[in-house]
Amino acid sequence: MGKLTYQIKGMSCASCAASIEKETSPMKGVKSAVVNYAMETASFELSDEETTSQIDLNLKKKIESLGFEAIDKESTPTQEESHRPDIGKFLVSISLSLIIFILAMGPAKGWPTQRVNWLIQLILATPIWIWIGLKFQKSFLNFLRTGRSNMNTLVGIGTSSAYIYSFFITVFQQWSLEIGMTQKVYFEAVGFIISFIYLGNYFEDKAKRKTKKALNSLFELSSKLARVRRNDEVEEISIQDVKIGNLIIVRPGEKIPVDGTVVKGSTTVDESMLTGESKPVQKEKGDKVFSGTFNEDGVIEYQAKKVGPDTFLAQIIQYVEDAQNSKPEIQLYADKLSSIFTPIVVIISLITFFSWFFLGPNPHWGNAISNFIAVLVIACPCALGLATPTAVVVATGKASLHGILISGGAILEKAVDIDTVIFDKTGTLTVGKPSVIDFKLRTDQTKEEVLKLTYSLEQYSEHSLARAVNQFVESQLPNSPLDFEPDSFNIIKGKGVEGEVQGKDLLIGNTRLFKERKIPLNDNLKSNQIGSEVFISINNEHTATMIIGDKIKDEVKEVLDSLEKKGIKTILMTGDNEKIASHVANELHLSDFYAECLPMNKSEKIEELQNEGHKVAMVGDGVNDAPALAKADLSIAMGTGTDVAINASDVTLVKGDLNKFLSFMELSNLTMRVIKQNLFLSLIYNSLLIPIAGGILYIFDGPLMPPVLASIAMGLSSISVVTNSLRIKFKENL
Repeated sequence: MGKLTYQIKGMSCASCAASIEKETSPMKGVKSAVVNYAMETASFELSDEETTSQIDLNLKKKIESLGFEAIDKESTPTQEESHRPDIGKFLVSISLSLIIFILAMGPAKGWPTQRVNWLIQLILATPIWIWIGLKFQKSFLNFLRTGRSNMNTLVGIGTSSAYIYSFFITVFQQWSLEIGMTQKVYFEAVGFIISFIYLGNYFEDKAKRKTKKALNSLFELSSKLARVRRNDEVEEISIQDVKIGNLIIVRPGEKIPVDGTVVKGSTTVDESMLTGESKPVQKEKGDKVFSGTFNEDGVIEYQAKKVGPDTFLAQIIQYVEDAQNSKPEIQLYADKLSSIFTPIVVIISLITFFSWFFLGPNPHWGNAISNFIAVLVIACPCALGLATPTAVVVATGKASLHGILISGGAILEKAVDIDTVIFDKTGTLTVGKPSVIDFKLRTDQTKEEVLKLTYSLEQYSEHSLARAVNQFVESQLPNSPLDFEPDSFNIIKGKGVEGEVQGKDLLIGNTRLFKERKIPLNDNLKSNQIGSEVFISINNEHTATMIIGDKIKDEVKEVLDSLEKKGIKTILMTGDNEKIASHVANELHLSDFYAECLPMNKSEKIEELQNEGHKVAMVGDGVNDAPALAKADLSIAMGTGTDVAINASDVTLVKGDLNKFLSFMELSNLTMRVIKQNLFLSLIYNSLLIPIAGGILYIFDGPLMPPVLASIAMGLSSISVVTNSLRIKFKENL
């Protein structure tokens, strides 16, 4: 069974993606269709692999007939494209619109003459209508051709009708007078409607681009070259040319290019991008190594076992992409409403035109066209289009000032229904780097002297545990000179260090090292803390013990208690061992925990919870969390974490403060209430005034609504929506 994947150009809202899915799914040879609006991709599973080329051609033709463009998707990170909404275009559009407004209703009204004034407005409005508003006009044309509408269709109908009507009156003024057309132009309405809706599209597009950066960040993790041994010679080749069975040499400070098994040498490898745990892993002959991990301190030679798309890193990339493509798209309320609202308004406007043309008093053309335009202008969804973007802009702006970065309006909607939150451990619940959490010292020893002697050796080690020891010593002796120099120094790989300092033999290392040197461990120096044990021996006597672990963040317990009070289930999911996971889960009173989870395990567990009906949020900070973050209904990344985690997430907590997660949840609830109020306000204006714009009051000897009043009413609806959205900005305690 084959598969075709395209990059889709021209989608303007989530309903566009749904339309493509609906029209392509029944096609011959297509088993399933998934179109992702945020990623701008379409993926098709084929039922007959032999006819792939024909199905490919048919799919592209069908997508093109719907008003979109399908481009073969390359297996490289998506590049930014020039057709995207540009803030510069908005500035041009709003500047021209303000000049038109001054000419139409401001101090320059009627200057220098009415005809010249209208011609200037026409010249200024034309680039707004045909250049900046091109996507809206295309949507209008697509509606005429296919009958399918979206959020942009009504914008296109309203602005095109207002522009063409105004163009006709301006250019053919005498003719328009003869057929009785109302002498009023609506160029300012064209400018402001397109400008504000375009601004909303710009912010939405920024959110879409962010989702793509997750894949780009993952691609950047892989090494581009590999050093391969062939016939006793070592040559550097592209990673794409590595074959299974090749012998690869990796030096200290280099990335592992492909998956394999060590055949010579030993080293420690930073596998935090896989497990999320900061403690390096010792690698000896026979141990497995994985693409994208970092070789710290030794030279190893290993045999390639998995290359290309079969490597562990490639699988993570595929998981992230699949998760983003399978995410249910949450359409904004405005898109849902406009899919119903647009055809109804078009029908009402046509009924209005023909009713006034055939049944109304003279002049037939004037009243028919004037009321037709009034209905379209009053119904043009400027307020409906602003209902979500204005609330989102205010909410995201307020959030950013408090160190919370939100990628779009749909994210705020997702947060409302969350009932389960999964936390990574390292860097999320904990500080994320090794530190000394306990220090035991023999009573007959001087703390300052032992720490200085320890520092004298550890300062020459590059091991991450040594750095933790040094930081501890520096914090304990801030004013003491640490100037002891060792007379001898030796690194014992994977076990510790040894040396002579001021005539004393020092040994610092793990249990294996002390057993090999037959130095008995002092029971009085045992610790109850969970972590890596570092033993210190002076003159072959166990003198002190350090426990190196990962401290729990200060705010974590309070945050978890608050979530529990809200009825939200909290789960720990970590790549660390069960002993450490159990200790942390018990200390924090978490609902449940899962240990020794690889990246795909986390993603699969989230999918299980979703299948059980839960709405799941994932909070993490590492590459290993990326598939889970992409799969979750809501993803939160620590700003102190990796770029790939941040790019795969919906929300970033800039300083990694979990208190901000609670603030985000409160902000989401408030914003969704405001959006619903905005939609109600905009629909009240639109729905109640459409009959009046159509001339229903005329039946009762009432006045007609000129399009200019329709334009003012439309403006008032927008003002009410914007004002209501600003309430978010002044909300306290967020």
